[in-house]
Amino acid sequence: MLFTVFTPTYNRAHLLGRLFESLQRQTARNFDWLIVDDGSEDETEASVAQFIAEANFPVRYFRQKNQGKHIAINAAVEQADGDWYLPVDSDDFLADNCLEICESLAEEASAASFAGFTFIHAPEELVGKTQSYGTKKWTGYNSYKWDFAGEMHYVFKMEMIRKFPFPLFEDENFCQESVQVIPIVKSHIILYTDHILAFGDYLEDGLSQNLYARLLKNPRYAMLAFKTKLQMAQTREERMALTQNYWDIVLKTKQPTLKAFLAFPIAFSVPFLGKKLMNKLK
Repeated sequence: MLFTVFTPTYNRAHLLGRLFESLQRQTARNFDWLIVDDGSEDETEASVAQFIAEANFPVRYFRQKNQGKHIAINAAVEQADGDWYLPVDSDDFLADNCLEICESLAEEASAASFAGFTFIHAPEELVGKTQSYGTKKWTGYNSYKWDFAGEMHYVFKMEMIRKFPFPLFEDENFCQESVQVIPIVKSHIILYTDHILAFGDYLEDGLSQNLYARLLKNPRYAMLAFKTKLQMAQTREERMALTQNYWDIVLKTKQPTLKAFLAFPIAFSVPFLGKKLMNKLK
């Protein structure tokens, strides 16, 4: 099996069918579908059972207690049979030729010893309007000039992503995926492309909504995310914004100050905290 298409899900039985149908339409049969259910309380299990009965490709389903998407990712990586890890959220769907193009990109990435490749996840309004894309390839992180609200979708070698599991912080259940992705792209070469192969719009109940409130409820993961993002910041303004966000979480959630200070680069914490102190003294 070449690709494991992985979908984490929580109470999304009403949405999974669209993704399933897009997998049924794939022009290549080089994948299996691995679903990790993060403790859903709806009809997810029954829906997946129907998918398994109808599918023209292998489907596997695992259920865990509710721990968050990042822990579902850890579980999927452990259980996956594929050589390549291709995540697709439950509210998204794939272009009909996604797996066919991915096979070609995987061959190219493997020949060059790259850790993975990318394609673009685009808004649903671009379905059927992607003819002018799919011609560019490059290896420089964050160098793509966007003309719509899309994002890079990473596909990694399974052996690579297994080296970068998410940490487990008790009593917290939300961690941004940058905590896993950035260490890989920072230390390995990625084949970036402008193929548009996945579609979906952000939903009101999605993890991307109300992000700041989620960060405050999961402060240790939030602090780790801001520290990790600092590795890829390209300007001083970006670095100081991440520093401000980091200390905002620390102070508002009353994290141990000394521990937080030692965990973040001093070169950015000292000027930020010094300025904050001076403003208080005015």
